[in-house]
Amino acid sequence: MERHPIPSNAPAAEPRILLYPKPFRKSRHFGAFLICCALFVAGFALTALWKNAEGSFLGKKEETTSKEENILPSPGIHGDTTVPDEIVIPDGAIPIVSLDLSYAEKGAEYLNNETFYNPNAGALLKTDITASPTYEPLVLVLHTHTSEGYLSQNATYIDGDLGEITYTEDEEFNMLAVGKAFIAGLNKKGITAIHCTVMHDEAGLSGSYERAAQSIQFFREHYPSIRYVVDLHRDAILTADGEYVRAVTEVEGKSVAQILPVVGSDAGGWEHDAWEGNLSLALQLRQMLNQNNNALCRPVMIKRSTYNQEMAPYAILLEIGTGANSIDEAIAAATLTGEAFAKVILGY
Repeated sequence: MERHPIPSNAPAAEPRILLYPKPFRKSRHFGAFLICCALFVAGFALTALWKNAEGSFLGKKEETTSKEENILPSPGIHGDTTVPDEIVIPDGAIPIVSLDLSYAEKGAEYLNNETFYNPNAGALLKTDITASPTYEPLVLVLHTHTSEGYLSQNATYIDGDLGEITYTEDEEFNMLAVGKAFIAGLNKKGITAIHCTVMHDEAGLSGSYERAAQSIQFFREHYPSIRYVVDLHRDAILTADGEYVRAVTEVEGKSVAQILPVVGSDAGGWEHDAWEGNLSLALQLRQMLNQNNNALCRPVMIKRSTYNQEMAPYAILLEIGTGANSIDEAIAAATLTGEAFAKVILGY
């Protein structure tokens, strides 16, 4: 409690004026005033004795905030568990905007094509890429950029450097948590998979694809049954206005991150003759994901680089949401994607 001293600017009484009133007559009002002052001083004294320096009365600490108010978001990440009338973004912070990037109205054959190729999406949707279930592992799941991370909760802005805040070695908030959920979805439908948990970007993003290639080679040599390789990432998108995009949709009343399948090609000069088989896989996965939840999967993107996808009969890179999505949204999306991927393999 902040204490304010009683002001002492009242004029002092002159010594030559002396009053000797008779009791219970002219002094009645003055006596009542003195009694009130005495009661006030006594109450203040008791308060000072009861209240200690830590803000407690009689040893019991005062409740200054609720339990929820004491739960703070991660450093640099500010949550929006309650929606204010107006969101105030601090100077220098990066606003987060939620967008639907599915382009579902364009249909299953729509492609985001960065190459000069013109593949027949309709025919590729009908290509047989199935496999029979087996006790041996059919799928290898890995992460070239393992430390790509997510927010602990929904946020309205990010305060700090994106390169520092949206990467983490905490396995509860990076791609390892997403990979675990993806494999759970595969297993639910009877598909056996291996999860490579090597931190390929531990020494930095540079060289991570080379290190991931070594892991793919190792597991394919030791498990020849591996037919599909899935490299799980998360996207990072900034608008022209500098807003960080959260790619999100709603599935059964729950917020879920949107998926982006990325297919490499030989358009950039790399050797990869069979890339259209991977495009078949990506198109069929998108069709499966959007069959009931028509905004869950974004259009398939075809790139000029191969992203190690030439190293297996079928390989694909999947972006699970963005760095602006929460980990819960990413895990929900990965689970649904694992189930859909299994259905594609089994030819549902």
